[in-house]
Amino acid sequence: MGATASKPRRRHQVSALRLLLAAVAATLLLASCSGSSGASGSGSGGSGSSGANAESNSANTSSGHGSGDSAADGHDAAASASPVGLDPVAGQQIVTLTLPGGSYTPAPPNGGTDDYRCFVLDLPNDAGGFATGFAVLPGNPAVTHHAILYKVSPEQVATAQAKDAEDQQTGYECFGGSGLAGAQSLGTSDWITAWAPGGEPSNTPAGYGVELASGGKVVLQMHYNTRKGIQPDTTEVQLRLAPADSGLKPLYSVLLPAPVEVPCPEGQTGPLCDRSAAVADVVNRFGDKSTVLINGLNGICGQDPANPVLSNTSTCTRTIKQSELVFAVAGHMHLLGKSIKVDVNQGTAQEQNILNIEQFDFDQQGAVPLATPVQLNAGDKVTVTCTWDPTLRGKNPEIPTDPRYVVWGEGTTDEMCLGVMIVGRDS
Repeated sequence: MGATASKPRRRHQVSALRLLLAAVAATLLLASCSGSSGASGSGSGGSGSSGANAESNSANTSSGHGSGDSAADGHDAAASASPVGLDPVAGQQIVTLTLPGGSYTPAPPNGGTDDYRCFVLDLPNDAGGFATGFAVLPGNPAVTHHAILYKVSPEQVATAQAKDAEDQQTGYECFGGSGLAGAQSLGTSDWITAWAPGGEPSNTPAGYGVELASGGKVVLQMHYNTRKGIQPDTTEVQLRLAPADSGLKPLYSVLLPAPVEVPCPEGQTGPLCDRSAAVADVVNRFGDKSTVLINGLNGICGQDPANPVLSNTSTCTRTIKQSELVFAVAGHMHLLGKSIKVDVNQGTAQEQNILNIEQFDFDQQGAVPLATPVQLNAGDKVTVTCTWDPTLRGKNPEIPTDPRYVVWGEGTTDEMCLGVMIVGRDS
């Protein structure tokens, strides 16, 4: 598995989430979707602690990526944070997962600056049970954009190991997700936990845990961005594990993506202000499935992929299929992000806001615990709304200055709109 420069780095198959949405798209003559996460993933919302939403959360305004003047700071703020580990709990063990060989140096493909790497990691003695605590300890915040830890079922282990063996780099290339068939759906993601700048150690709510199958493994996806230079990373992940007979209920991550169709600001022109050219640029960097992803997001969100709505604001509503209790909510965007919110039953007498980040900050994407968990029932509708500020291009030195039409893309300098709900279910 040593690195070699001679082998062309092929694009691995699209993630299972994309495949799921591709099936939906086939029915609608449309396409599919995937995404990265807001920080702290399934582990957030410990015991329904503090803060109903982020409207006045100072942590979400410290670097001000949504405002022009302070955006010049880039995301250096993340580099000053010291990693903090998990607290012990009686009867549970804390394990530390490290990168193979202890470190990895990013090697972005196709002349880009983004490297998505998946590493197959062992759990102790193939332990099953529940994960109740999570801490992602970024080894080099200068290059780490996000990290997601995925479940690998016993049935998926051989596929994961084969992918690892096929790629001559350490780990394997994995745009979008773990790349394992049957891994996830929007309502029951295979995420264990996720980290983005600002994420801190987190615990599951009392009585809940993320279920792990005996005989399975985990895949750690690291998204590296090398605009500040190619540097090695030594990220570690801590998990606190409870036995299978702990009597805990399962906790899940529910994904809420929305399309990205942000035109060049009025008066700005350039080759990439043409949508087709901008999509082609993303495809060149991340593969042909990017077109499926971009169009599919429009399709599942009720828009016409052939005639997308051009706007600095995007929204998407999904209907809840079963009863679930929301403990925490996160929002994920990139460097043009201005605001993101998540509402339940918007426009009705039962409307309730569960996330409201009025000043999005790329360096503070931690999930926000709800002061009181919110009950959702089958038929309830949840809406994610994102707003971007394309005028930040030229103000934030981390964003390329050339004007461009912005679509959903997996690079740090592309954009996303993703809400993540951490929910508990009885089964």
